[in-house]
Amino acid sequence: MGVQLAFLGTGTSNATRKGPPALAFSNGEEVVAVDFGGGAYHQLVRLGSDAFNYKNLSTIIITHFHNDHVSGLPDLFWGEMFDVSGRRETPLTLVGPHGLSNFYQDRLMPFLGGYPIPFEVRLVELANDEQHAGSFYSARAVHLEHVEFSNGYRFSFDGAELAVTGDTSLCDNLYGLLRGCDAAVLEWALPAPGVFPGHLSNEDMARLIAADALPGRVYVTHVYPVGAGDFEAHVDVRRRILGDAAARFVFPDDLQVFEL
Repeated sequence: MGVQLAFLGTGTSNATRKGPPALAFSNGEEVVAVDFGGGAYHQLVRLGSDAFNYKNLSTIIITHFHNDHVSGLPDLFWGEMFDVSGRRETPLTLVGPHGLSNFYQDRLMPFLGGYPIPFEVRLVELANDEQHAGSFYSARAVHLEHVEFSNGYRFSFDGAELAVTGDTSLCDNLYGLLRGCDAAVLEWALPAPGVFPGHLSNEDMARLIAADALPGRVYVTHVYPVGAGDFEAHVDVRRRILGDAAARFVFPDDLQVFEL
């Protein structure tokens, strides 16, 4: 099989039917997650797919350390420590921007109450343009403008290039991350700038389209429910803004799976 992309959470920190940000990809044997918002650990099971067996989760790659992108990690550690079918013994790799070690020691471990972790945890911090090599992919970090330490990632698979932005504002590095990719997972948080800084707005998306910076397939996530209407109403507004470019955009739901 090829590489599959599963959306575990496509929402924001707001209480909606969409979970906080998390996605995963699999080659059928190994599972790698990008961000791990609340509930992501259990979403792997809800996929009902052998390709996304939670026991094959080897690596979690974090874009930044805001709670909605990491709040599922305590569930993961607790679940792997006390899994009645057999606790985890294989190493878990956490990849992230500068500050990952501090996040792990000062935020995650105290939250777990001092319980000893029965498996090895490998921490990999990536600065801008540094790479992490996995067994069936490589990930190049690209610093994006959201908080001080925020990475997007350019994933290279056999014959495919995928960009994942995490949260970001419009910046020069974003153009570089997106150009030349086959597909992108792109946040489109806001209808207008200024509601929350460090996010993409309708105006920003229009600029990306005008610059021909977007790949042939764009998966849009992290849409804040600003203003009236349900999620579909917000999507309709965005599709009208996209015009002729709308055909290349997908607004996935949680638990949808796509072939890369």
